[in-house]
Amino acid sequence: MIPRERVLTALQFREPDRVPIYLWVFGQPGVIDDITAKYGTFEAFCDALDLDMTQAFPAKGFLKHGAPPNSPDSQYEPAYGWVYTLESALEAEFNDPDDPEIYTTIRAEIEHHKGRRGRAVFVQTPGVFEAANGVIGQEQNLMELALRPELCRQLYERIARWSARYAENCLQMGADVIHISDDWGMNNALMFRPQTWWEVIYPAEKLICDAVKRQGGLLSLHSDGYITPVLDGVAEMGFRVVHPVQESAGMDPAQVKRDYYGRLGIYGGLDVRTMLGRGLPRERLAEEIRRVIETLKPGGGYIFCTSHMVQPGTPLEEVEFAYQVARDVARY
Repeated sequence: MIPRERVLTALQFREPDRVPIYLWVFGQPGVIDDITAKYGTFEAFCDALDLDMTQAFPAKGFLKHGAPPNSPDSQYEPAYGWVYTLESALEAEFNDPDDPEIYTTIRAEIEHHKGRRGRAVFVQTPGVFEAANGVIGQEQNLMELALRPELCRQLYERIARWSARYAENCLQMGADVIHISDDWGMNNALMFRPQTWWEVIYPAEKLICDAVKRQGGLLSLHSDGYITPVLDGVAEMGFRVVHPVQESAGMDPAQVKRDYYGRLGIYGGLDVRTMLGRGLPRERLAEEIRRVIETLKPGGGYIFCTSHMVQPGTPLEEVEFAYQVARDVARY
């Protein structure tokens, strides 16, 4: 199988020749420096680890950065050195989702990874809650979600309409999976009540999901932390796979596999909080990797990956060792 076939077979809940593998290294200093010092390029590193997919990012996001117009100084933590109030965010200027400059990096990733290496392409896409954090700040977002949920819903729907058009453009360019990033969880709990998620976040996020499904695209979700209480809604929106199903935050990947097989796959398993880069003896690290893969691989529906980005200070040799173990145990 070529890598893309391996990924798409797994996402159809069938067993490919081996579990697809990937890792998150998205440009953080130190880690990339170590990789390029040894391999010359990041692309050569991907080849050496025999990765099956890539995750592409836009060259610029939805928001035109700059000082908020007619907005007073905010007491809330800024995302870009400033924040909008909720009212001014509803009028903030967004980039044109049809601007070709947004897609320069995505086109290059599709050309190289899909065109030359046969890998699947996931495209990073703004989710409504997480993206709003970048506009009004997380503290204000959570406060307004509790106090003025209808205004939050209006902002989320603005973001969703932008993301929907962006996702349609990415699929037309050849992306395989629209990967929506929307952190809702913390350790052992959601950041808000499940009812709030259903009433405010779900309807807006569904606008993106519906646009992707109309184009015949596949959906992937990233949400850190504990999101078990809303997994029924995630499945209902049409997501095919969820990253990372974070065991260190209280989720049970084995239970999710049992409860949602055929509806939600799992993308993750190598926890960067408890496994990779934590100074574990190699034998213990290998044992943990074998435990995760052997638990989650039966029947397909699983992609092995880090739970988040490889953290600075993680020895490159440890990453290489972990992925050699993964390749060995991933065979069906």
